Amino acid sequence: MTFLRISQFLTWPIAYVYFHSIYHLRVNGRENLKKVISPFIIIVNHFSFVDSFLFRLILGFRTPHLPLRFMAVEHFNWRWLNFLSDIGVIPFLYGIFGVFVVVPGRGLEKNLERAKEIIAKKGNIVIYPEGKIVVDHTIAPFRIGAAVLAIETNTPVVPVSLRLGARRFFRKELIVNIGEPIRVPVGAGVDTTIKSFYDSIIGLYEKSSSS
Repeated sequence: MTFLRISQFLTWPIAYVYFHSIYHLRVNGRENLKKVISPFIIIVNHFSFVDSFLFRLILGFRTPHLPLRFMAVEHFNWRWLNFLSDIGVIPFLYGIFGVFVVVPGRGLEKNLERAKEIIAKKGNIVIYPEGKIVVDHTIAPFRIGAAVLAIETNTPVVPVSLRLGARRFFRKELIVNIGEPIRVPVGAGVDTTIKSFYDSIIGLYEKSSSS
């Protein structure tokens, strides 16, 4: 954990230069991250492979919440990402920045084992409930993993939306909205919980479009 905390802390200047060079970045609702203590789960829509690096800026320069642990896969819908994975680039980045891998088809219970271990050690997890990168400016239906994890570990969930806005000169707006923490009621059902997660992200996403 110490290594990951240091490696993620040191990415701040790189992330700052990269994202502020490409986007007009606006982060709303950082105060909601002050309402949770570790462990917690962040749920967020997924529009780019580099979304995870953006979280270094979302948390801010000084933050008690490092390291974040990201749930991800090693095989993608894009050939160039699979090429980078096959030659070891993506596994290397995953190892440095605290990504743990889930394997489609292995079963939900097995895939959540590592996440539960991290939470048991007070680690904070980022999950992309869509389960894939969505590039058409919509929010895809959520898979149930985040809901099951939150219910079984009684862990609070922080919803975050990412939305690309209008182009301003040579850069597009990138609007980040951080929502109020969601505390799943004891005995809540999976379907009800995943719907509440989806509705919270949709609300934040639509708020981005009107702000």
